[in-house]
Amino acid sequence: MSKKLSVVDEQRGSLTNMQPQYKASLPKHISVEKFIRTLQTAVLSNKDLINANRTTLFSACMKSAQDGLLPDNQEAAIIPFKDKNGNYNAQYMPMVAGILKKVRNSGELASLTSEIVYAKDDFKYWVDEDGAHL
Repeated sequence: MSKKLSVVDEQRGSLTNMQPQYKASLPKHISVEKFIRTLQTAVLSNKDLINANRTTLFSACMKSAQDGLLPDNQEAAIIPFKDKNGNYNAQYMPMVAGILKKVRNSGELASLTSEIVYAKDDFKYWVDEDGAHL
């Protein structure tokens, strides 16, 4: 029987070995264990990420930790992109829910609202003592 690690096992170990770096970057409300489990699920469920360039993958993972967003495809995602040589690079992408989470957690805003306006819609927008109106 071969003792050579599979790519999946090697990737899982590499993600876990970065625990000290993640822990130093994560906000207090996200445990490093939860972050690593989410990372492993995201990476190991996508064959293109399993084989992605490690430097770009680890960079994407660190950016996610620094933003305090879980790469669960709701708050953030780690997406594989092919380069011109056909190799995959990983890229961190915050999602709308994650951006809103960061805004809410920043303490910089009293409130946040959004509405949908389509091209060529005729609309009026104003803010008064009752709040925003569309």
